[in-house]
Amino acid sequence: MSDSPDIGADKPQGKLPSAEEVKSSVVPAEDKTDQVDGDDTAPYDVATLKSEKSYAHLRGLKEHYGHKKYWSFFIMLLMAFMIGFQCWLLWKVGIGAWSFEKYAWLLPDLLVQNLAQVAGLAVFVVKALFQTMEF
Repeated sequence: MSDSPDIGADKPQGKLPSAEEVKSSVVPAEDKTDQVDGDDTAPYDVATLKSEKSYAHLRGLKEHYGHKKYWSFFIMLLMAFMIGFQCWLLWKVGIGAWSFEKYAWLLPDLLVQNLAQVAGLAVFVVKALFQTMEF
């Protein structure tokens, strides 16, 4: 049955061996917890690392898209403010509350600058925030 010596083989039947006889016949087992077989754990380690890498990348994409959402709202508000300021400026000049007769160059320059900022932000949004992310 087993490779261990037959305890009490030379004793008559019915009589149990003494504690000393049992202790002397016990062979210590090999401690296999300290020994790691590289062939057994290698596929597991590779699969684990791939899974962890994929999970970290997936979490990163989720956070990236969350940040995109907040930046998109911020830029939409910023563009709305800039367009609103331009409308307000034109309205004030149109109703005669403000006069730019001494500074004929100021109103066109402000309008062009504001329009350029809106267009620049739109280009930034399209190129930076909405690029494709690979998985």
